[in-house]
Parts: sequence; structure tokens; C-alpha cells
Amino acid sequence: MNNSLSKLKKMILSYWLYIMPHHLISRFTYIITRTHHPLTQFLIRIYVKLFKINLDECIEKNIENYNTFCDFFTRKLKKGVHVINKDNDSIVSSCDGRILQFGKILDNSILQVKGMSTPIRSLLCEDKELASIYKNGSFLTIYLSPKDYHRVHTPADGKLMKTLHVPGRLFSVADHAVECINNLYAKNERLVCHFKEEDNHFSVIFVGAINVSSIETQWKGEVSPPMPKKLISTKYGNRNIKFNKGDEIGMFKSGSTVILLFTENVELSSNLKVNQSVRVGKKIGKIN
Repeated sequence: MNNSLSKLKKMILSYWLYIMPHHLISRFTYIITRTHHPLTQFLIRIYVKLFKINLDECIEKNIENYNTFCDFFTRKLKKGVHVINKDNDSIVSSCDGRILQFGKILDNSILQVKGMSTPIRSLLCEDKELASIYKNGSFLTIYLSPKDYHRVHTPADGKLMKTLHVPGRLFSVADHAVECINNLYAKNERLVCHFKEEDNHFSVIFVGAINVSSIETQWKGEVSPPMPKKLISTKYGNRNIKFNKGDEIGMFKSGSTVILLFTENVELSSNLKVNQSVRVGKKIGKIN
């Protein structure tokens, strides 16, 4: 009985999202979080207390020195907080967060939740070339909660080859929505960043969500907003945009989800668990 009520509650919380003006609400958030007002520091203090944020990890510990809420949300952490695994063959976590799902890419799909999968081609907006690269590969999905550090790093050495900015909705990526909305990650706006190092390919996918008011990258600055009307595919292979394992590649200016895609030569670590917390630089696999 309790399970049925819980499922019904999650469905109610999820399906009302269909009628919400996602982009209008997120645009409002974009403006408010970038505006300095008399309550800015007061709201940051409430946020710190509510989500139990460890200010001792921050380069800037003094709340008074954050001009806007967005400045605090995208705070940088002290050197040494993130320890990057230096093994030559290691793959590391791109962000701080909680593992939602991980495993092999089976039947050309990744697992969203038990009983629900997302086709790779849908996630990659029907890009056949990219989809074929990840056949029989592996994936890892990480949820960034409001308390987490929201900068995203590269899981391995790599040269930026291509990005896909895919238009879509901005459904919540909270647990209740992920469990109820089919193909959620393929429905939401997202930025696919594809990298290559010798024969190793991997992609870091920034998945947008309600109130994710901006996605930024190191090579382009603010990517979203504006919301694209159609797929924007950009090739970077002729430019020398390279990153070392653990380098920052971008950020969310509100919480969301990162999906990592790897080719079949990558073996995920056997000690990974669903709902496990991970931090930038933690070893999550290795290149065979």
C-alpha cells in the first residue's frame, strides 16, 4: 500500500511538469540569480544552512564577498579538495554528485532507471556517427544536487572534436521525475561534448533541467540561454582545444545532471554503486 502511494505521489509530482512553462521559469531564475539585491547575502546564508554546504572548502569563505547568488553557486574550491587520480589508464569522475545509474550500453541504450532505458541515438539527437562510436560501450550518470559544486571537469585527457547543442524541454531531473518520465534525458535540452585522445573517445553531456539558468564552457562561454530552435552541431577538430584529465571544461549555473559515455575499451570500476557519492577526480574506471 505504501509503495503504491509513494508511486502515485511521484507521478503527480512529475506529470504536472508537462504543463509548466519551463524556459520562462528558468529565464526568470537566470535574471534573479544574477541580480544583486539587499537580501542576496541573507539568502545565501539560508542556502548554506539548508543544504549543509562546507564553506571551508571554498576559495572564498566570506559570504559577504559574493555579489550575486550565481557567484556563490558557481564558487571555486580550494586546491587539494579535489584529488585527481594520476594513473595513466584511469578514468575519473567529471563532477561532484550522486551516481544515478552506470553500466554497459546494452541494445544501444543507457539505463535511466530500472525498467526504463534511453536510446543512445535519441540522446545524441540521431547523430549516427557518434552513436556508432559508443556501441557496446559504457555510461555513468551523475546527479548534481543543490549542495554540490557545479563545475564540470574532463574524465580523461582529450581533444574537443565536436559539440551538439540539442533543443528540448527542461523537466526536473529529481528522482521522482527520472523514475516517471520516459526518455527524460532525451527530452531535455542538453549539450553533448565529444572528445578524443588517440583511439579513446568519450563524451560529457550537460543535461539541462528546470531552473538551470545557464550552461557555460571554457571554449565558448555561455552556451545556454538562448534556447536553440534546432540542433546546433559544431566541429572543433581543426582547433587545438585540449584538456588534461581533471581540467575544468564548463559549469552549470544551477543544478542538473551529467552523463558520461565511454567506448568499449573502458572498463568501469567494480566498486561503483547506485546512489554512491563521487567527487571530481575519483577513479571510476580504466582504459584497457
